[in-house]
Amino acid sequence: MRQPMVLRLHASGIPIDWLTLEEAAVLMSRASEGGVVWADGEAAYRLHGGTSSLTGRQSFIDIPEVIGVSPPVNAMLAFEHTGFNRVLCKYREGLCCAYCGVTVTRQALTIDHILPRSRGGRLSMLNAVACCQRCNSLKGNRTPEEAGMALLLKPFVPTMAEVLYMTRPKTMTPRQLWYLKCQFKNAPLRAYLTEALAA
Repeated sequence: MRQPMVLRLHASGIPIDWLTLEEAAVLMSRASEGGVVWADGEAAYRLHGGTSSLTGRQSFIDIPEVIGVSPPVNAMLAFEHTGFNRVLCKYREGLCCAYCGVTVTRQALTIDHILPRSRGGRLSMLNAVACCQRCNSLKGNRTPEEAGMALLLKPFVPTMAEVLYMTRPKTMTPRQLWYLKCQFKNAPLRAYLTEALAA
């Protein structure tokens, strides 16, 4: 079972990333320095510390499911994922081949340039899809139209909320999902995002 994680959002509500309970505890202990601005799910998790030699009591800190932070002024904040990421591309496709629809392990999936590199195609979230090795070999150095292989899954640039959902779909709490799904913009393109909206 995967360790519980805390959803970190910008104070305005834009998702940033997942934190371990320990990372969240460090941020919360520095709240007086301007880190955590708000929290939701006040006592979702409890971390225990050492025992006081004076009182004999063990220290603890309650960790919420979601925290809103005010990051440093120069911190990058993006509504959409920027750049290309192979692992994220595979998760975006729901670990399915974009050409034949077969479910494949993340390790067995390959990345295909829709417009081949040799013909000027750049590696980007809009020009790449995850596919099985068989389909990648069959398509070769051709476009999907030339190879007669229609794309079953249209590529898209995911929002940060979609990125965070894709990487932990079955391990987040309903409260965490609530904060993320209100910022899904590509749900019509993937069944797993549509299903999350209905949850």
